Amino acid sequence: MPQGVFGQAMRMLTLFLRAVFLDLFVLLILRLTGKRQVSDLQPYDLLMTLIIADLASTAIADTDIPLLYSIVPILALYLVQQAIAKLCLKSSAIRRLICGTPQILILDGVLQEKIMRRTNYTVRDLLDSLRAKDIFDVGEVAYAILETNGTVSVLEKAAFQQPNKRELGLEPGSAALSHLLILEGKIQKSGLETLHLSQKDVETMLKKNGLALSNIFFAQMNGDGELHVQLDRRNQSRVMCFSANEP
Repeated sequence: MPQGVFGQAMRMLTLFLRAVFLDLFVLLILRLTGKRQVSDLQPYDLLMTLIIADLASTAIADTDIPLLYSIVPILALYLVQQAIAKLCLKSSAIRRLICGTPQILILDGVLQEKIMRRTNYTVRDLLDSLRAKDIFDVGEVAYAILETNGTVSVLEKAAFQQPNKRELGLEPGSAALSHLLILEGKIQKSGLETLHLSQKDVETMLKKNGLALSNIFFAQMNGDGELHVQLDRRNQSRVMCFSANEP
């Protein structure tokens, strides 16, 4: 019995030491790649990181697997990653093949429907990204670009860039959130409830401005009753803005 306890303790100690060693080894490899956070990773780099983590965890959990069976593949992956990184620096064509190219999601306040479908980037994802950058109205955006690492870069229209109204001594007006009312020809009930509108109210508003619900790709309204509408591709993605209070 004591011998069995001693053997179990030695096994636990071995697991502990393997875990510490592989953790430090993987940390060293990841630091050598030059990446500091997940948002900096290109798709290939992220894939390599996940595979390295899987190789390390397998060796940690199973003491019957020699450490070299994890160390050698991890080193091989690191060398391949470094070789690809060097090739990307020397050739823009290889970089485009491995990393892809930035994609314009919004151009002068217009959502680029075709590109969004191709990149599987939804309108809700885009609105979330804009709000994270303190932009609550698509109409304020000159460019929104989906970068190759998955982040969205935004350039506001000149009228909405600094300096702000307060610094210029102008009347600031009210701050109002914009809410999604229509997406791909379908009414969004959550937006109706927030703005205390009915579907009939929206349809009447559209009819008054000569618009059909089925032709609208995207529409949002802010707290001041201003409606921002983008028609679908069949209507050349035209953008219209009008007030719900207009007669």
